Amino acid sequence: MAYRRHHRRFTSDQKAFLFGLVMFCVLILSVTTALSSTGPIVLGTEKNTNGLVEYLCLGRACETLY
Repeated sequence: MAYRRHHRRFTSDQKAFLFGLVMFCVLILSVTTALSSTGPIVLGTEKNTNGLVEYLCLGRACETLY
Protein backbone atom coordinates (compact mmCIF):
# COMPACT_ATOMS: atom_id res chain seq x y z
CA MET A 1 0.00 0.00 0.00
CA ALA A 2 1.52 3.28 -1.06
CA TYR A 3 1.53 6.26 1.28
CA ARG A 4 -0.10 9.27 -0.32
CA ARG A 5 0.53 12.76 0.89
CA HIS A 6 -2.54 14.90 1.06
CA HIS A 7 -1.86 18.56 0.59
CA ARG A 8 -4.58 20.86 1.73
CA ARG A 9 -5.57 23.11 -1.13
CA PHE A 10 -7.66 26.18 -0.54
CA THR A 11 -10.61 26.66 -2.81
CA SER A 12 -11.23 29.93 -4.56
CA ASP A 13 -13.95 30.87 -2.05
CA GLN A 14 -11.64 30.18 0.90
CA LYS A 15 -8.88 32.29 -0.64
CA ALA A 16 -11.32 35.15 -1.21
CA PHE A 17 -12.59 34.90 2.37
CA LEU A 18 -9.07 34.92 3.82
CA PHE A 19 -8.07 37.88 1.66
CA GLY A 20 -11.17 39.80 2.76
CA LEU A 21 -10.48 38.96 6.40
CA VAL A 22 -6.89 40.20 6.14
CA MET A 23 -8.02 43.42 4.45
CA PHE A 24 -10.65 43.98 7.16
CA CYS A 25 -8.04 43.50 9.89
CA VAL A 26 -5.71 45.96 8.16
CA LEU A 27 -8.55 48.49 7.94
CA ILE A 28 -9.43 48.15 11.63
CA LEU A 29 -5.77 48.45 12.61
CA SER A 30 -5.32 51.57 10.45
CA VAL A 31 -8.43 53.30 11.81
CA THR A 32 -7.50 52.46 15.40
CA THR A 33 -3.98 53.79 14.93
CA ALA A 34 -5.21 56.97 13.26
CA LEU A 35 -7.80 57.73 15.96
CA SER A 36 -5.44 56.99 18.84
CA SER A 37 -2.74 59.33 17.51
CA THR A 38 -5.01 62.35 17.06
CA GLY A 39 -6.28 64.82 19.60
CA PRO A 40 -9.95 65.51 20.18
CA ILE A 41 -12.16 65.59 17.09
CA VAL A 42 -14.75 68.35 17.50
CA LEU A 43 -18.03 67.42 15.83
CA GLY A 44 -19.92 70.53 16.81
CA THR A 45 -20.34 73.37 19.27
CA GLU A 46 -23.29 74.89 21.07
CA LYS A 47 -23.54 78.10 23.06
CA ASN A 48 -25.36 77.86 26.38
CA THR A 49 -27.63 80.53 27.83
CA ASN A 50 -24.87 81.57 30.22
CA GLY A 51 -22.50 82.29 27.32
CA LEU A 52 -20.29 79.20 27.64
CA VAL A 53 -19.63 76.96 24.67
CA GLU A 54 -20.19 73.21 24.87
CA TYR A 55 -18.31 70.90 22.53
CA LEU A 56 -19.46 67.63 21.03
CA CYS A 57 -16.25 65.74 20.45
CA LEU A 58 -14.66 62.34 20.00
CA GLY A 59 -11.24 61.11 21.00
CA ARG A 60 -8.88 61.84 23.84
CA ALA A 61 -8.81 64.95 26.03
CA CYS A 62 -12.39 66.04 25.30
CA GLU A 63 -12.83 67.09 28.92
CA THR A 64 -10.06 69.70 28.63
CA LEU A 65 -11.68 71.71 25.83
CA TYR A 66 -12.77 75.25 26.73
